[in-house]
Amino acid sequence: HCQVDTAVKISRIHAAFNHPVTMSCALADRLDEFERDVVQPLALDELGSRASRIDQLGSYSCRRQNSRLAGRWSQHALGQAIDIAGFRLADGTTVSVDRDWSEAGAKGRFLHRLAAKACRYFSVVLTPDSNAEHYNHLHLDIGPDRLCST
Repeated sequence: HCQVDTAVKISRIHAAFNHPVTMSCALADRLDEFERDVVQPLALDELGSRASRIDQLGSYSCRRQNSRLAGRWSQHALGQAIDIAGFRLADGTTVSVDRDWSEAGAKGRFLHRLAAKACRYFSVVLTPDSNAEHYNHLHLDIGPDRLCST
């Protein structure tokens, strides 16, 4: 159940990750498109600076959905999902899903617009509005299910 086809360990796409992460090559390709087409232009538009770091909580993890003992396997078990906790911009500004998701200002708008646009690139997008397990991150995956919960 826990196997990553064409696994890659990467430390950056365009922006650096907060620490290297293992994922499928397919997910890395999708993240490349998403960062280029959505993250960077949206960061400039809403916040006036490019993203220089993506703070992620992990991709590959041999576990079931929501870390339960039984049930369906998570797309993390295949390296097909990543959890994004926030961003650091080139000007030093930080954006945190945990802290800024509910904010009415530019950081909150950035995160909400980013999540909505993510649905065009990822098959499942989960946010703090989806459920309690996602209070501090955006879950993005390229698995077979479709759910845009923004």
